[in-house]
Amino acid sequence: MINFTLRCEKGHEFEAWFGSSAEYDRQLAAGLITCAVCDNTSITKALMAPNLGVKGNKKTDIAPSSSQHRKNEIAAPPLNQQEVVEKTAELIAQMRALKKQVESSFDNVGNAFAETARRIHYGDEEDRGIYGNASKEDVEDLIDEGITVFPLPELPKDH
Repeated sequence: MINFTLRCEKGHEFEAWFGSSAEYDRQLAAGLITCAVCDNTSITKALMAPNLGVKGNKKTDIAPSSSQHRKNEIAAPPLNQQEVVEKTAELIAQMRALKKQVESSFDNVGNAFAETARRIHYGDEEDRGIYGNASKEDVEDLIDEGITVFPLPELPKDH
């Protein structure tokens, strides 16, 4: 899975997951990618820094000091109540768009999610994007095995 930061022509930025770079190109050409905020279909990739972290199932003896952690943190400016409401609404809209994209692009494997994710990860099944249901314990076990999963939170009902 590849996570791209995208931007619409109105300047809204949002993230989206794709099975591959080619899948992003295919969906963009087909007009299937829309802005999570305004539904605009004029989308481009935003500038992104690569994530070159250690592979999830590998251990390293190098641990950053607590001062290094603090150096990398960016303090967010304080928000007033109206800004919190607006940011929350924007985040919920982005999560709904992500859910819609996952449901239209990936295979729903239902309650067999954990087993199917393992078969794909270990090469026993074709590599493809999937979604479905898994218990908290199953998700933790998958992560411990180095299998990348992205649990989607429950969202409030759309009015």
